[in-house]
Amino acid sequence: MTKQKETTWSHTKALLPQIQEAYTAMCRNALSGGEISLKKFTLLLSGISACRKTPGIPEHMGYEQMYVCNDEQAQEVRNHLEKLYGIKDVTSLEACCEHLFTTHREYVQFLSFWKEQPMFDLQDLQPEAKTMFEHFQSYAQLFYPFTQDKGFYAWDANEIIGLYRRAYACHLIDEEAFWKRCLPIARRVSSWYANWQEFALSSLCGALYFNLRNGGTDEEADGLFQLHMRLLQQLLSEGGAWGVHGWYQTMPKKFVKSKEEILQLLHDWEGGDGCIASDRILVDGCRIGYMYRQEPQQEWDSGWRFMAGDETQEYLDDPYHCGIYKLNTLCNYDPEIQPFLTDEVGSAYARKEDDLLHKISSKEA
Repeated sequence: MTKQKETTWSHTKALLPQIQEAYTAMCRNALSGGEISLKKFTLLLSGISACRKTPGIPEHMGYEQMYVCNDEQAQEVRNHLEKLYGIKDVTSLEACCEHLFTTHREYVQFLSFWKEQPMFDLQDLQPEAKTMFEHFQSYAQLFYPFTQDKGFYAWDANEIIGLYRRAYACHLIDEEAFWKRCLPIARRVSSWYANWQEFALSSLCGALYFNLRNGGTDEEADGLFQLHMRLLQQLLSEGGAWGVHGWYQTMPKKFVKSKEEILQLLHDWEGGDGCIASDRILVDGCRIGYMYRQEPQQEWDSGWRFMAGDETQEYLDDPYHCGIYKLNTLCNYDPEIQPFLTDEVGSAYARKEDDLLHKISSKEA
């Protein structure tokens, strides 16, 4: 995090009524667009990023299909990506997305403090890091009345998909790599937000935070707000890309067991009772074939992860195929796991030839 001077955020605070007014107007004028495929929805999520000019891409990349440069244009785009982001190959592309577009990840950390369930102890940070954390936290908190728990994920999604579109356009990645990386983002966005208006609000607030987080100033907030509002109004207008398309609706999952069938099997549990489990178990009805416990990520998290054991990495890379559930729910699907749940972090079990779960070493895992 870049060190910043103390400020009262007067410029951004003056914008807050305008943000509320703009969001109210967006909702009031919302259009009911037509049905949309997941792939087109993915391209549309890069709406703000796609409007940004890139050397080598002389026109708007559009949303109907993937944009492709000729060889001369492709080299110009590659030069731009390397100069601006340090992107030279797939590895540096992934690293850029992981380390640059962290607005929502940081928001989640701030949120844990606002909800009095901190993810870590601030006193564990070095003095300079603590000062910077509190500085950016105070700025992000200005947007909490608008974004609530949904935070800034829309901005990160827009930027990451837009960057991957440019990487594809200049032949840095192929189409398979693009969809493998971006479809999971689109599914997460679809379930995280209810409509284009919520997505637009999160993107707007995320853009303001991203600007400050990466060396911008509070004084720049008004100009940035005006620019993004013009783009958002165009996208959401009657003939705009978002205005003519509806929000992609993820199909609801059909679980093997109904809520009424879930019995209270886990008693006297202390700490977080949440876990992450694969759809192969809860939707497809497979038995738990592999389970392990890692350090809990949040207050609700027990650290336990459950899989059938036959999931491919591609399957697991798509967050749609996993969900957050109560440990008691997994006990109902496979009661055999219950005696192992108090095992320490780092424990793992796998189903062996005798059809029973056995504790395994870190090497076997």
